[in-house]
Amino acid sequence: MTGQSDAARPHAPQPDPRTGPASVIANAFALLRVLSEAQCPLGVTSLASAVGLPKTTAHRLLEQMAAEGVVERRERKWRLGNGIYDLARLGHPSALPAAAHRRLEVMSKATGAALFLHHYADHTLQTVFHAYGAHVKALVPATEQTIAARHPASAIWQALKTGQLAAEYRQVRPECDCISVPFSVPGGDIAVLSLARPAGSDMESLKRPLERVAALIRSDLRQAAM
Repeated sequence: MTGQSDAARPHAPQPDPRTGPASVIANAFALLRVLSEAQCPLGVTSLASAVGLPKTTAHRLLEQMAAEGVVERRERKWRLGNGIYDLARLGHPSALPAAAHRRLEVMSKATGAALFLHHYADHTLQTVFHAYGAHVKALVPATEQTIAARHPASAIWQALKTGQLAAEYRQVRPECDCISVPFSVPGGDIAVLSLARPAGSDMESLKRPLERVAALIRSDLRQAAM
């Protein structure tokens, strides 16, 4: 029996490297990363180009993720869906203090200020991290600092109401001034970072550094979620 040469034998179809199980997951996450960083919804052509996929492959992945609520299509363009936020929210309360711990400890030691980090969701304010600075600890006991930070007149609630940095001077505690900055976190919730120092301190010079630290924490959280 005459055997066929290698050139003449039919070859089994080779799997597309873009559609294997591992690659499908990698490509799906690549699309999600692009959508998470986009400032507006994107069309499938832009998304496919951004991750280096054929348009048909990108469209198929998007449709599959849409069925799970992870992405959604509006007017022929795609954006993250509520499903992805629900997943992020599950791990959020523990992820936030973990991401912030080192940065806030360093800032507290450098300034002597008390720092509080709160997570706000479902109309509930939860303290997730605190650093009782040396300067404030000498004036206000730790337990009273915690109560003051959550006071209705505190800078925290002003920041949540206005969506921007807020300050209060001696309104909650006559011994202290406080500034707070809100920032968004993965999952669509809000965190608020607050700093308190003895009354009469130079708070103006600390506003920009506090905003910078909040931005770094937000960036750390986004990186951890990818």
